[in-house]
Amino acid sequence: MAAAVTPDPYAVQLRGVSLRLGQDAVLRGVDLDLARGEAVTLLGANGAGKTTLLRVLAGALGVSRGDGRVFGFALSDRRSLREHTHLMAFDGAGLYPDLTCRENLAFTLRMYGLSGDVDGALARVDLTRAADRRARFLSAGMRKRLALARALLAGRPLTLVDEPFANLDDDGRAVALDVLRDLHGRGVTLVVAAHEPELARAVAARALRLQGGALTEAP
Repeated sequence: MAAAVTPDPYAVQLRGVSLRLGQDAVLRGVDLDLARGEAVTLLGANGAGKTTLLRVLAGALGVSRGDGRVFGFALSDRRSLREHTHLMAFDGAGLYPDLTCRENLAFTLRMYGLSGDVDGALARVDLTRAADRRARFLSAGMRKRLALARALLAGRPLTLVDEPFANLDDDGRAVALDVLRDLHGRGVTLVVAAHEPELARAVAARALRLQGGALTEAP
């Protein structure tokens, strides 16, 4: 059972968070205040540290220096972070290649202890005809759609989305925007890392930029 979310008004507060991986300083003194229910776009070039920051917030990586809280839980309480966040990874991590699309979503519901409409979620991302196809046989764009359906069903208080528009055609990008707006409309706190600022800003008016591991407000 997930630990109770505290009444802290902030979903995320980071102070001086730094992370070194080997000899590389990936994050450098990151400060961030993110209110509950806020949506924010995270911009930056490849290698800027976007994915690393998302993984820190999801409890998948520890930090070298600094501190912070996610829904009142310390960054060191990585189990609680994982219980209150959902990370939609760029590379499809979290999908099970030998399970069908329907089975992947049903497993997500069991994993989070939730009930939900699996077939409805598949229809939402236009994967009904692929419902019984194993994930390993999906195209990159179809895997991205399945990951979006998984995020929709997971409904964690903090949803972290890494490059949601990559590998999608125009119709797929419209689906991604619809799903992300739906999550935000439900009060989910949303962080969207993307290379397409015009698309990401259609979900979140506030934009941040990571450059060389340092985080600043983007104009």
